[in-house]
Amino acid sequence: MKVSQLSDYFDKLYPYALAEEWDNVGLVVGDPKAAVTGVMMAVDVSLDVLKEAKDAGCNVIVTHHPLIFRAIKRIHTRDAQGELIAFALKNDISVIALHTNLDSARGGLNDTLCDLLTLTKTRPLVDSGRERLYKLSVTVPVDAAEKVRAAMNEAGAGQIGNYDHCSFSVEGEGTCRGDERSNPAIGKQGVLERLKERRIEVILRREISGRVIEAMKQAHPYEEVAYDLYVLHNKELGTGLARIGSLAKAESLDAFVTRVQKLGIMVTRVLGDGKREVKKVALCSGAGADFVGNACAGGADVYLTAEIKHHHGAMARHADMAIVETEHYSLERGHWPRLKELLQIEFKDIKVKISERESILWRRPERG
Repeated sequence: MKVSQLSDYFDKLYPYALAEEWDNVGLVVGDPKAAVTGVMMAVDVSLDVLKEAKDAGCNVIVTHHPLIFRAIKRIHTRDAQGELIAFALKNDISVIALHTNLDSARGGLNDTLCDLLTLTKTRPLVDSGRERLYKLSVTVPVDAAEKVRAAMNEAGAGQIGNYDHCSFSVEGEGTCRGDERSNPAIGKQGVLERLKERRIEVILRREISGRVIEAMKQAHPYEEVAYDLYVLHNKELGTGLARIGSLAKAESLDAFVTRVQKLGIMVTRVLGDGKREVKKVALCSGAGADFVGNACAGGADVYLTAEIKHHHGAMARHADMAIVETEHYSLERGHWPRLKELLQIEFKDIKVKISERESILWRRPERG
């Protein structure tokens, strides 16, 4: 398997188009044509993680935070970032980043946190999805309709939520007349033909539109294919930053904090009375301070995220919403076991490891 194939697989799971405009996801460093010898997963690229990957025979590192985040004008190997890039390139290690696309995608990091906390009736807290859906409409002779429909679906079209192979069709009459340069599949040159046709409509993500259209054309019997491609304003179901959901049964804030800690997540601060009951939970992986207002507006009893600022805490207190603030890294590492399992199912012969040398950057001081 090539690095590009692995990157394409991640694009299907957690579409890169879901990433925020300021983000940098996908293959950040490396050779897309290199054969994959093993995959190492970590929240960040560090020298320890790079050396661990090299020692383990893993030439691909999958991280949450991009090694190259903003545009850079120079690479100095004495700088922290330059040293990491140089080590990766010298040792033929590719780096793939799954950042805000992993946060927003269905089945991504925020959904994993919801599952770990046994939340139900979950939905995205922030409507951050882009207008990235198309509708493809094509007319085809009735006897070739199923072949064309199947080709589009196999290329990835027709996915709506938990359903695939979704389409709509209606029959009608089509007309055409070929000139002297034409080579009609049905009828003759210069003769107006009236044809019984079926119009098929499918929904698709914009980033796969090229391959879906090509698959449709290859399966279509006509020399010239009539089709329309529409940009939709629909938002893809279940995508967006952060989540909000409910506990099966209300519990005290202290009990909720204890449950968070048992997941290996370091709680740094708690805002609110420990005895108060909480049931509706909002959460955001990483630094979610900007979404405190969304959590308040959503009626959350408690908001779980990292790196809260003072004025965000004041906003939450005014809305009578508790906040459980955590350390950034420990809040985000919980998705790797799930992704490891998915990779081992999809690519049975590829070695997949979660970094054992990466650790929480910050620690609590001992009480004196």
